[in-house]
Amino acid sequence: MLAFSELGPNIILTSKPFHKAELVNSLLDSVDYPVTFLDFDLLYSGYVTSNLVQKRDHVSVFCPRREDWKQILHGILTKMRREKSMVLIDSFNGLHNMYSDKDSGRFVNASLMLLAFIGRHKRCPIVVMALARKNQKNRWVLSPGGRQIINSKNLNFYTLDKTGQALSVTPLEYSTTD
Repeated sequence: MLAFSELGPNIILTSKPFHKAELVNSLLDSVDYPVTFLDFDLLYSGYVTSNLVQKRDHVSVFCPRREDWKQILHGILTKMRREKSMVLIDSFNGLHNMYSDKDSGRFVNASLMLLAFIGRHKRCPIVVMALARKNQKNRWVLSPGGRQIINSKNLNFYTLDKTGQALSVTPLEYSTTD
């Protein structure tokens, strides 16, 4: 399994939700330290509830809502300061959809950057899944909806594809000006 950077958020872009779910399952199998799973699209927690995916003891699953996001975020940051852990966000689209007002992008980005700051200092990888597509200008945007994906030199971008039975996660040079 691909080793993700502990120095910044790792954004995995894909247009296939089932490939995303398959990668999440592989990621959770590949680590033996605690994982905080933020299930914004409720896909993974649905699989666990229906016993299609086995619940793992080292994974804490949260299904945040707007009302409890700040409290959950505080708990995650506290946990990251105490012990090595991975934060897995599924999906970036769901986090954005939770805050749909005009300035929501700033709050979502600030939340991600705060996680990244603590993660970088405590060597905790942050992995963010995102359903995305390229628009007519060849720029990656969240799908559906077309919201621009944040661009920062501190983010690590990857694309997720599947050929036959094999998933491939490929580093991507990402720029909003491509």
